[in-house]
Amino acid sequence: MNDNINVKSQLKISIPIAFESLINILMTFVDTLVISLVGTTELAALGAMSVVINLMQMGIQTINISTNTLVAKSLGEKDYNKASLLIGNSIILTLIISIITIIIVFITQPIFPPLFKVDIIANTYLIIRLIGFIQSSLITVLSGYNRTIGKQKNILHLRIFALITNLILDIIAVKLNYGIIGVALVTIFIDTLLSIYLCIYTKNNIKLKFVNSYFNDIIKLFKWNFIERIASKLDNFIFNLIVARIGNLEYAVHVILIQISNIYNSFIQGFGDGITISVGIATGNNNKNFMIKVKKVAKKIINYASIILPIIVLIISIIVMHISLNNIQMKNIFFSVLPIFIIDAFITMYATYYFSILRGYREFNFLAKRNMVSSIIKILIATILSFTSLGIIGVWIGYLVYGLIQFLLSKKRYNIICK
Repeated sequence: MNDNINVKSQLKISIPIAFESLINILMTFVDTLVISLVGTTELAALGAMSVVINLMQMGIQTINISTNTLVAKSLGEKDYNKASLLIGNSIILTLIISIITIIIVFITQPIFPPLFKVDIIANTYLIIRLIGFIQSSLITVLSGYNRTIGKQKNILHLRIFALITNLILDIIAVKLNYGIIGVALVTIFIDTLLSIYLCIYTKNNIKLKFVNSYFNDIIKLFKWNFIERIASKLDNFIFNLIVARIGNLEYAVHVILIQISNIYNSFIQGFGDGITISVGIATGNNNKNFMIKVKKVAKKIINYASIILPIIVLIISIIVMHISLNNIQMKNIFFSVLPIFIIDAFITMYATYYFSILRGYREFNFLAKRNMVSSIIKILIATILSFTSLGIIGVWIGYLVYGLIQFLLSKKRYNIICK
């Protein structure tokens, strides 16, 4: 990257990453839509286990973000050998965390169906997914590394292939009456193919050699980034429990809303990752004018995206509702939450400017504390309001308050470090 960054050059980084992140989450969304055609029991089971799988992936996503910020800085320093060693040490940590996660989830899996009040088939789905967890983890870390070193389009094309293949095989699995088990098998089949391809594709850019200082650098960022993520993942876990106890119809609607939310949040996260990479590189080359340009360009892009994204989310939400919710009562519940849902999308997109820059500065300590505070408030508000006549609407008000608090705290921190 040179110092002549502008809107076009930043979009060349952010757009492929955003769409790649979007397609990644669409893999899960496709599974949800296909299973929604099978039955409500299977949909609830898939929704509950998706929450567990999101928790499982938290550690790997944390490694990914922590490594990418360090790699971006090394690219700014033009130290390409360091970048190769960083990803090598990241893979070592990924394998360790993946094995620990599989063991913990396998031991605890009997408690999940009664906890979420879903069918026992949920555990069958989860155990099958455990078989492909290491492959999935490698995909996350290797994709993130390739995005950071400038191979965003290659990874985007790979994700598009995976999405189309997943959709076709899911439909075949359901048509052959394999149901939720078939969908799980399709997922691990595709993850295995992608992980093998990425290992071969990236092997020349990886130095799989343990370097204590680089490993410790990743661990230092991992610690705070993990706390940041665990706060948001745990409160989503609790939210699913809250809604599951409000009623089956509300929970089915909540599963769909969460899937749509995951889609636009994934897109926003990917979009922000592109900005984070630019900021990380700017911190590495220590060019003040370049950093100023990066921020100005990012601000302009985010301002436009904050207007466009909520409109797109609204259109997608209505389309998905008509496809997956055929019960008039469920549609009414969906429409009652929709205004809050759209406002939340706007706040999240607008606040991404501050989130992305803080990550580029590696402010994971602050981000962790911010998430802890906002998550506690979110859970308290959602729990209290869920017992009122607001029900599921009260739960989503908790989401809205959460987004506002994160935005305000992040803006305040940004103003302090960017004087």
